Amino acid sequence: MKRRNFIRNLATIPLLNSKLFIGSTLLANMKKACATTGKTLIVIFQRGGCDGINMVVPHGEDEYYNLRPDISIGKPGSGSGEALDLDGFFGLHPSLTGLYDIYQQGHLAIFPTTHYEKGNRSHFSSQDFIESGTSNIRLNDGWLNRHLSTLKNTANTGIRAISFGGLSHALQGNQPVTAINSISNFGDGLENLELDILRQVYEKNMDSDPNSLLIRKEGSLALNNFALMKDNSDFLTNFDTKNYIPDNNAVYPDTEYGQQLQEIAILIKSGIGLEVATINSNGWDHHVNQGGAQGKQANRMKDFSDGIEALYRDLGVTYMNDVIILTMTEFGRTAKQNASKGTDHGNASSWFVIGQQINGGIYGDWPGLLPEQLYKGRYLRHTIKYTNILGEILANHLENQPGLNTVLPGSNYKPIGFL
Repeated sequence: MKRRNFIRNLATIPLLNSKLFIGSTLLANMKKACATTGKTLIVIFQRGGCDGINMVVPHGEDEYYNLRPDISIGKPGSGSGEALDLDGFFGLHPSLTGLYDIYQQGHLAIFPTTHYEKGNRSHFSSQDFIESGTSNIRLNDGWLNRHLSTLKNTANTGIRAISFGGLSHALQGNQPVTAINSISNFGDGLENLELDILRQVYEKNMDSDPNSLLIRKEGSLALNNFALMKDNSDFLTNFDTKNYIPDNNAVYPDTEYGQQLQEIAILIKSGIGLEVATINSNGWDHHVNQGGAQGKQANRMKDFSDGIEALYRDLGVTYMNDVIILTMTEFGRTAKQNASKGTDHGNASSWFVIGQQINGGIYGDWPGLLPEQLYKGRYLRHTIKYTNILGEILANHLENQPGLNTVLPGSNYKPIGFL
């Protein structure tokens, strides 16, 4: 196993299982003991590099159709498979009906040209840069963990943050974080004896070379994360995900992504004081037969959008007043389709922010798709700096204006106005 993968796997040791119950007197008492007036941020990472140009469709620009004769989305009013019109120039992909409904309510902010300077087109590098909260620099800790480090734990439950599907880089750092695949599969994991043996290994003197020191640091942190979840096991084993009935007729997709979003709703409603949750939406790397209004990307978009709509509906006005959903991806795709009727790694892409307090609309200047307007002649040029989106959420939602320079080092945050 490569050292990079070994270190990453150390951080995901804690994947646990559980008994289930919700709605009981016990849960009511838990709410009283742990409820806070704080805010929650849910971060959905579209891993693989989502083609933002087909997600937020510039149907008002003729060059879009010249560049994508086989995979473009039709103009509104053109017939089946047409874009859901937003403002006469942009439209959402027809599979994004859930997000379109939220936009119509004024609670969806759209950023169709989001990225960072001199964007990297490596999946892993770009993901690491973005989750580090930097540009072209990978830090060992993530922006969300640094945020937690700068604020006091008001809930006193230890479950300030949860990462579904392994520990995301955004939540790696000095603050222990709960990382699981599902509450419904929460169990004992490693036995205490095994934990003690591993801890003795990491506490021994190791070589002084940087690789050994990094392994020791990451391994010790992984064990601390696991110990945190052992402490929280009695707490989390009281949630019945199987018999949970979402509010407001919300229907989550019958996928791992959909079920994880439902579990986030359960945790938020429980009043445990959850501040941050991260979740992955995978499968956005469409080099071949991407499709247009239908096809592989359309199917991914439906799952993505339907899950957000279900969470938004399930939480309702009361909870969504204190919750924001942020979606991100590591990069967009080439402006022109390739010979395999797909798209290759690109630059800027579409990000979304959802919430009751959001000033809905479309943000950022549109740079255009003509050859002289594209970045390096191939890629959508970015006009929204992604750290400004993060900074606005940190300052105005998570109330961490004093910690901005620590959480987003060197970003020089400038307000956008969506929050």
